[in-house]
Amino acid sequence: MVTRISYKNKILVILIIFLIMISSGCITESNKRDNNEYKKIITYATYDINSIFPYSINVYNKNVLLSNIYNGLVEFDEIFQIIPSLAISWTNLDDYTWRFNLRENVKFHNGEVFNSEDVKYSLYSSIYNTFKSFLKQVIIIDDYTIDVITYEPFPGLLQRLAYTFIVFPSNYFNENEQIKPIGTGAYRFVEYNDNNYTKLEIFNEYWGEKPEIDIVIFKLIEDQEKRINELITGKINITDYNIDENIDILKNNSKINILKFPPLSTYLIGFDVRENNSYAFPDGKNPTADLRVRKAFYHAIDIEPLISGPFKGYAKPASQLLTPYIFGHNPDIKRLSYNISLAKKLLNESGYKNGFEIEMDCITIGYEYNKINCELIKKQLSKVGINIKINNLSIEEFNKKVIYDKNTSLWLVGWGTVSLDGGFVYDLFIRTNGENLIGYYNSGHYSNPKVDEIGIESSSEMNPIFRTKLLQEGFKIAHTEDIFTIPLFSQELLILTTNELVLKPRVDLRFIVQDIKLI
Repeated sequence: MVTRISYKNKILVILIIFLIMISSGCITESNKRDNNEYKKIITYATYDINSIFPYSINVYNKNVLLSNIYNGLVEFDEIFQIIPSLAISWTNLDDYTWRFNLRENVKFHNGEVFNSEDVKYSLYSSIYNTFKSFLKQVIIIDDYTIDVITYEPFPGLLQRLAYTFIVFPSNYFNENEQIKPIGTGAYRFVEYNDNNYTKLEIFNEYWGEKPEIDIVIFKLIEDQEKRINELITGKINITDYNIDENIDILKNNSKINILKFPPLSTYLIGFDVRENNSYAFPDGKNPTADLRVRKAFYHAIDIEPLISGPFKGYAKPASQLLTPYIFGHNPDIKRLSYNISLAKKLLNESGYKNGFEIEMDCITIGYEYNKINCELIKKQLSKVGINIKINNLSIEEFNKKVIYDKNTSLWLVGWGTVSLDGGFVYDLFIRTNGENLIGYYNSGHYSNPKVDEIGIESSSEMNPIFRTKLLQEGFKIAHTEDIFTIPLFSQELLILTTNELVLKPRVDLRFIVQDIKLI
């Protein structure tokens, strides 16, 4: 889900884990293996306690920690393609039925043998309550064949499974006690030290390719300066990193690699598009209901100072909700130009020659970079007579006001994609508010019957070529004909490593220890 609204929180969604050494923190070769080779230990540091907590499943620890412990039926590779995991193949028997052929000779960390019962049990578990909206039935054909039947054609099922689903052993959950994580992944859980670290070690009976690293520790270090110092001194090997004034110094440090994740998160400005009974103008006409006014906003904002300011150039201009890595991205959608004269002309034509005042909701409490960008936008819009009052909010306050209550006129938000399938983004952001989370993030009450019609059709179109064209058409209407939001830029999120590691950041933003190679 959209999930994180600030740069800092996006990095959380990005699951930037860190490996921390048991003793000195650097890569060590100690503790002999049974074959007399030395164990390789590496350390990984983060500021988020959720990312290292092993006894629950959340968006943070799943992408950082649990992706190394568990497997799903299918997974994403490093460039967002669906690849086999516990399912070795799959086919559609009809538009409603997916048959999965499962991998044999797979063991869980507790020694149990994986089979169809584990998949059925996991799909029906309370962890996946949201699956109830589309999952009609799961039928076991034999120990290694299973049918998944949906209520309606569900073209994005594989993407949903790859992004969300992991398999547990049957009868895994017991509500009366804390559950030790048990999966089929390359690493098994060893130890959790409350608010300090989680330790994993290699699972010798793992079904896939064996990783180079024997032991990995995910360690909590909340202070960024301390994390960087421990990286430089070799006490840790990897750390997450929020861009700050030290970036230029870090660039010139030969002991450190700065790795960029492909941008999946997008900053945007949203509008209340209701003409009457709007949040800020309940007794009169709402200015942002006028398309010409929304275009004026767009033309009046220069994104270059926003990118070069608090994000130090680590961002790319955005033209739409989806970045190019997401299914449904439309390369034909272009940004409107920065043009003050045209912005003034549009305001004049719409009857707002002298401008107007409006409030903009911003998450600034605890997030200085958001505050800077909101102030920059306020200054830019004042040049065309639009006077912004910034409403400084915490994340919790923003979520309640903007997302849950939808009481907002104008807002700035950064969000990480909820899925690698643009159809989910389409349903959440640009369809008219409805049931089953349709329009859940449509805080501006945007509604276009044609866009809704395309959304309904694309949600059941099983041909990926036809479905791509439908999504691209709908997004183009919302972005270029209706200007329902102003996309600003997409962040390039960073991690830091010591230079004896080779690690290519994944497009799905997950940290997989198996990806690490040692020089």
